[in-house]
Amino acid sequence: MDVIYNEDCLLHDPPFEATRGQVKPYLECPARLESIKKFIDSQPQQFNVVRPQDYSLTPILRVHEKDYVEFLQNIYKEWVDSGMPPEIAIGSAFQHPKVIGKVSQEVIKKNTLSNPLGKIGVYSFDTANAHTKDTWRSIYTSAQIALTGAHRLLKLAEEYKKRNKENNINQSVYSLCRPPGHHSTSCVAGGYCFINNAAVATRFMQEFTLEEMNAMSESFDIFDAFKSTIARAPQPADEKKKKKIMIVDIDFHHGNGTQDIFYDDPSVLYVSLHGSPGYPFFTGSIEETGQGAGEGYNINVPMDPKTTTDEIYLDNLSKTLNSSVTEKFSADIIVCSMGLDTWHEDPVAGMKGLKNVGTYYKMGQLLKTSKSSIGRPVLFIQEGGYTIEKLGLLAGRVLQGYLS
Repeated sequence: MDVIYNEDCLLHDPPFEATRGQVKPYLECPARLESIKKFIDSQPQQFNVVRPQDYSLTPILRVHEKDYVEFLQNIYKEWVDSGMPPEIAIGSAFQHPKVIGKVSQEVIKKNTLSNPLGKIGVYSFDTANAHTKDTWRSIYTSAQIALTGAHRLLKLAEEYKKRNKENNINQSVYSLCRPPGHHSTSCVAGGYCFINNAAVATRFMQEFTLEEMNAMSESFDIFDAFKSTIARAPQPADEKKKKKIMIVDIDFHHGNGTQDIFYDDPSVLYVSLHGSPGYPFFTGSIEETGQGAGEGYNINVPMDPKTTTDEIYLDNLSKTLNSSVTEKFSADIIVCSMGLDTWHEDPVAGMKGLKNVGTYYKMGQLLKTSKSSIGRPVLFIQEGGYTIEKLGLLAGRVLQGYLS
């Protein structure tokens, strides 16, 4: 299995966070990726580490609003230029509909133009997203790793089609990236997430042909912090030919951002298994099934973290991936938002009964053998997980389960 990785993802390293009434070291730290990379490097017979390519901002702007991306690019410099402490840029006041509900977004954004604290409050929904001098570089790299994974996966799928079925090849890629993405909407950051990597990769595979991907792919050797769109936009995708993609989110937390981005889109089936009650608190119920044309294409499976065991979790995952709804969707591609914070020892989350490492192996197997996923290419994209000493093993077991 190809593993897409780049050291620039380690540069985002805020000195602290303030959550649950405590100021403490930033949990979404570089050590998370280092733990997983160490395991990957220990298994060269199974994993091949590949550096990402650069696809510009074009695919990112197919999901995220331009002013939001410009905010991510510029906020740290604006923070420092305004005389704020250079160690970290972090918000303290956030939009709430009961405060600004009668004021237009245009006026609100105009009000905040000269104040970085105000900007953070417009483009973030909590204090988890801190910005440092290298944060944008890591954000951009993380997205390019997801895009490279998508590109390589389509190449594998094309190669598979040209071969005889007896000569099978592995149709899976792992994008080992951070910061994670599934909490970020098209225009708001939160939960350690800035760019929604899974959503960007999904749209990329739907709206760009393999030939377009090949043409826009460039070397990642030189980073430009203020890079603008450098590749032409694709032709509008034919809805009848658009690839159908099922996103399976196994992070402990509900992927509110991914849900929001695809909530009215029938070409993407979003499936989330997550702990409830819990962060992000306002979304993740079974009643959230999509809207408009997307009605019925959003599946939430909330589970009580106090009582969910290995057996209960696997039973829910199996029933969901083998259900008539997911099977009937008939996805062309599976994207797995691979969070590892379901482990019982996770310092911020954890299903208290998930204690068997073998459960993660079986998760990977289910993504390969279930009725809704069998025979489909799978792109694994790294999300959360904060038990540093266990992350490599947990990630490895999911991937090895798929490869078995």
